[in-house]
Amino acid sequence: MPKQAPKSFAQAAHSENPQSTPRFAPASAHPEYESLLRLHDMFPDLPIQKILVMHQSGFGASASSNKEDAVHSGASRAPKMTMHGPTRRQVLIPLDTPTTEVVVANAATAVESYNRGLVEAHSKLRVESVRKAWDGISMSTNFVASAAELEVIKQWLKKVAGLAASTVVEPCLPQSKSFLKILDVPY
Repeated sequence: MPKQAPKSFAQAAHSENPQSTPRFAPASAHPEYESLLRLHDMFPDLPIQKILVMHQSGFGASASSNKEDAVHSGASRAPKMTMHGPTRRQVLIPLDTPTTEVVVANAATAVESYNRGLVEAHSKLRVESVRKAWDGISMSTNFVASAAELEVIKQWLKKVAGLAASTVVEPCLPQSKSFLKILDVPY
């Protein structure tokens, strides 16, 4: 049998070979398709992706007997209820409330000072922002801080907040390994 030259998609679609043209059953033969068409008629202005999401949430992608027929937007998989913990690209520093207020009130100056100290220590770590968090402050960084970089941050924090050298300040990285992820909650 001679080898046929490959056809383009357009050539295959216009081919007169009855085996190359797909045969579709009418929409009434498949109730999930019928409900999808009804949804499209009810909401003609919505993008098709939103209609598919509405259809899957109401009808369910698992109702299809064939996995190939299901729309693959992640609805066929069970959602993960936990995920990796908070980013470790932050430094947490427990502080008393007055000191926290001083640092947060002068956040721009504080970020500039921490970064100056990190540059002087020849570190590539940079503090991107400072904000109040829990019982102290949280510093967002561009990388995960090393122990040496935590020491630099501790020294510059004492300078920024005007703390005595004997004051105990312990910057640390987040310790949590995972946390609960809440899905589909409007806020």
